[in-house]
Amino acid sequence: MPVAILPGVDQPLNDRLLRESVMIAADAIICVDDRQRIILFNLGAATIFGYEPSEVLGKPLDVLLPKRVHGAHRAYVEGFSHARETSRLMGERREVSGLRKDGSEFPAEASIARVGIDDKVAYSVVLRDITERQRFEQENAELVRDLRGAVSARDDMLSIVSHDLRNPVNAVKMLAAAILRAKDVSAVPAEVTEHAQVMLEAARQMDSLIQDLLDVSKLESGRMAVSPRVVAIGELVAQASETLMPIAAQAMITLQTPIGGGELPLVDVDPDRIVQVLSNLIDNAIKYTQPGGEVRVLATADQDVVRVSVVDSGAGIAEHELPRVFDRFWQSKRTNRSGAGLGLAIARGIV
Repeated sequence: MPVAILPGVDQPLNDRLLRESVMIAADAIICVDDRQRIILFNLGAATIFGYEPSEVLGKPLDVLLPKRVHGAHRAYVEGFSHARETSRLMGERREVSGLRKDGSEFPAEASIARVGIDDKVAYSVVLRDITERQRFEQENAELVRDLRGAVSARDDMLSIVSHDLRNPVNAVKMLAAAILRAKDVSAVPAEVTEHAQVMLEAARQMDSLIQDLLDVSKLESGRMAVSPRVVAIGELVAQASETLMPIAAQAMITLQTPIGGGELPLVDVDPDRIVQVLSNLIDNAIKYTQPGGEVRVLATADQDVVRVSVVDSGAGIAEHELPRVFDRFWQSKRTNRSGAGLGLAIARGIV
């Protein structure tokens, strides 16, 4: 490819510009004759190899190469001298090794071009030290391995948590529920019944937190399975709302679901997962709505989909917090920090 130079520029000036550009280039630019003797050695080469130009000019190129590759390199140049192409770029050649003045080796990439005028042939090599790039790639690979190991360790821990924590949590739930279902409730002191109710609610919250942690792990690893089937969206909204009605009532919040089933098309979704999404959204809306407020779940047909919205009369989300609402474990400062801050992240992940 010819060098692009503005027409009309004085030729001696062009020659001077090209020479100076070659000499100050950061990459090593080395030219050798047909006997592979060094005839040009720029400042980049001096910096990379540690030689002054005067120390290598006229010397064989072998002085810049490890001894073990001398034969192979000479054969390569000899073969290139008879090849049809006149240049080979970085990336088209395998990695090479350079030898500095202090005897240390370094990995490099190199381009080579053959220039012939009349019966004379010379070769121009542009060489780049890739030591730092390889070090960065190695560190990056080690970091990736560490991250994968950390994720694997986390998943193992969550599996242990799900197994070892759920057993005692389920035991607490069953025993507390058994106390509340006692045939002769009057024989149970009121204080015991009250404590059993608190224990049952706490156990349910713990069970929900364990499930959230497991769901986040499945979403991040791509292991969350879905089983879609055709259902009516109104049924799913009703199922999610029914569970949260007591919570809304206790918070003195009206929960409305004005969704008619007949005018909406059926949807092809995993019912359990979409109920989980709706429950998380409704629960979040209740959490941020003041007593006396209202939460509404709406659904409208939008061409070939059904759009479901959860709307509340609460304070809304501050604009500077919007980018973080789906972050794992994040909660607004205005919340009472109930839960782990995973509800919206899970909802988005499922969708």
